[in-house]
Amino acid sequence: MDEEDEHVRSLFEEFVGKDSEISANQLKRVLNEVLSKRTDMKFDGFNINTCREMISLLDSDGTGSLGPMEFKTLWLKIRTYLEIFQEMDHNHVGTIEAHEMRTALKKAGFTLNNQVQQTIAMRYACSKLGVDFNGFVACMIRLETLFKLFRLLDKDQNGIVQLSLAEWLCCVLV
Repeated sequence: MDEEDEHVRSLFEEFVGKDSEISANQLKRVLNEVLSKRTDMKFDGFNINTCREMISLLDSDGTGSLGPMEFKTLWLKIRTYLEIFQEMDHNHVGTIEAHEMRTALKKAGFTLNNQVQQTIAMRYACSKLGVDFNGFVACMIRLETLFKLFRLLDKDQNGIVQLSLAEWLCCVLV
């Protein structure tokens, strides 16, 4: 375990409640404190919505928060996303260009068609058509969540899902 991992673990223990779970606000504080100390990247912090999406993806027991093992899984994902992001941030300004998202997504295991790529670029790019680390992680987490939901709903495993309006709304609002 490196120094950063140890710092994350100690902060998690400091912020957890009596139930040993960490809320979205606590998660935001822990991750922002750790990542803001990095000197190898520009990081403006995760917003609360990104932290909520992280919890939504990994909250296996439905508590609305993360326990120690769920948090550890998240931290490993963030480290992987960070490696990909830094590799794609060629000029080290803290963003990757929207047109480079295809390569970044592919490195993360997502091969998507042009229409989905363009939608992602429009949704997650901040000004100047760049995607910052918060946007990149939000995109990765959202894609993981959507693929996970699709696999659960694809009962025949034929790549087709049929949903009622209520089911569709529940899926997209997750």
